Amino acid sequence: MTSPAPIDLSRPDAPTQGRRRRSSVVRLVASALLLALLQLACRDGIGTPSSAAAVDAAPPRKSLVAMARLEPASRVISVAAAESDIVKEILVADGEAVSQGDPLVVLARHDLRLAEVEAARLEVERVELKPFDIEAQRARIRSVAAELEHARNEVGSQERLSAKGFTAGGEYQNAILHVRRTEEQLNEANSVLKGLEAGLDLQRRKARNDLALAEERLSQTIVRAPIDGRVLRILVEPGERLTGSSLLKLGQTNEMHAVAEIHANDIHLIELGQRATFTSAALRGPIEGSVQKIGSMIFKNDLFGEGAPRGLRVILVRIRLNDDPLAANLTNLEGQIRIALVGPPAD
Repeated sequence: MTSPAPIDLSRPDAPTQGRRRRSSVVRLVASALLLALLQLACRDGIGTPSSAAAVDAAPPRKSLVAMARLEPASRVISVAAAESDIVKEILVADGEAVSQGDPLVVLARHDLRLAEVEAARLEVERVELKPFDIEAQRARIRSVAAELEHARNEVGSQERLSAKGFTAGGEYQNAILHVRRTEEQLNEANSVLKGLEAGLDLQRRKARNDLALAEERLSQTIVRAPIDGRVLRILVEPGERLTGSSLLKLGQTNEMHAVAEIHANDIHLIELGQRATFTSAALRGPIEGSVQKIGSMIFKNDLFGEGAPRGLRVILVRIRLNDDPLAANLTNLEGQIRIALVGPPAD
């Protein structure tokens, strides 16, 4: 290769000629580098069909590992009172098994509500005696009717004496007045009877409604178990005032679930029925299970483990676990769940 001719700096266009010469050299160097990169890419197979086939042939993931915590199948239920009151008595202890409807806590207004129920029952009994009042009023009407008949007969006698020429005088006037008074008494007695008969049904309904209301208020002073389960933790002590907070935690620990936090980018790998294994240092060994429910909402992760980052976007997946007596007593225990992505589903 011949060396470039020297530039005559005495010429007017010498600087322009130098710049053109340097630009040509830069383009040559860039072209050489680009050619070398293309040769290297072709040698390594980047972007070739054989490379894409190699990617497609990569083995699929066999399992997925995530953080999880133990929880009863019913979830943890926070049992609360229906109204604000003071705790009078706690009837259960931590870890105690209860059945639906069993009394758990008695509130301070229980005795007052019990007295209100007794008063309402007495009112119901009093209303049930009203038919006797109605019968007594009918007897009064019969008595007034008999008296009216007698008064009218007396007027008739006075009129017959007057027809025979006897002067009736004051006795006749008194007889007429007696008839009118007796007629008014009879009308009044009939009105009272109608009122008693019409009001009986209303009084019965009101008394029974008051009794039902009193019984409902009484029932709210005894907090009962909403489900069959086990008392996980009692949160109050006798004498404490309730301000809308929970009294205790309850759950069905006869069946335990692992609640796994699966990264949103991996949720497409999870299917119902996939086998899973929960492990924790607190357990005697791993617990087998299967995916039972896949959530449909994204949350921020609450479980961090060792060095796990915060703020991950996760979806909750529930895994039903096989029976394990120790796990049943370890609600909220954190551990790892390994979900098998290949292989047959659990039975």
